[in-house]
Amino acid sequence: MDLTSHLSLFALGVSSLMPLVNPIGTALIVNSYFTGLTLADRKSYAFTIALSGTALGLATLLLGSWCLKAMGISIPTTQMGGGLIIAHMGLSLLNSKGQDSPSFSHENVRSSLFYPIAFPLTVGPGGISALITLSAHSHAPDITDTFINMAVLSLSLVATMVITYFCFAYSDVVIRRIGNSGSMVLNRLMAFLVFCIGIQMFVAGLSHSFPKLFGP
Repeated sequence: MDLTSHLSLFALGVSSLMPLVNPIGTALIVNSYFTGLTLADRKSYAFTIALSGTALGLATLLLGSWCLKAMGISIPTTQMGGGLIIAHMGLSLLNSKGQDSPSFSHENVRSSLFYPIAFPLTVGPGGISALITLSAHSHAPDITDTFINMAVLSLSLVATMVITYFCFAYSDVVIRRIGNSGSMVLNRLMAFLVFCIGIQMFVAGLSHSFPKLFGP
């Protein structure tokens, strides 16, 4: 067992998902849904959202690459396609002037926990594309290595959702801490990271499809 490679895979999973999930940035939006709720209610709803995001992410991680194989789509093609989607999302976020707070009534909070909060606000198209790409990247000739890689990526997803839970549960504290200017800077930084991750995924897929372009 190569601990270093597994730690690198875990770091890759977290670093790929964190900018896309953007727990702090998304918490700024989710906070409008939680207005007037007690801390206990915030924790309960945040846990439900994180659990839903984890379930959706695990389903994508475990089944995504197999679905691609069934449709005859190669891993490099997935990397290039997913990279373009993620890069476009990052560019859109960089050019956006901010997001409006969603309309909300306390009577409908429970029906909003999965859609639109868990999906697509928390785990959206970019996160799903990243998970499919990571899933394809985890496959190895030996089935034991594949299983371990999947387990490591699952842990990276869980770690991301744990951070998301705390950001959502204490979103009002986050807003008070960083302020409006801080949240704007953080969102722009996350958007730039999303763009860079998308470009990196695209280049990785391109290098596998056309190795002579990148080799000696």
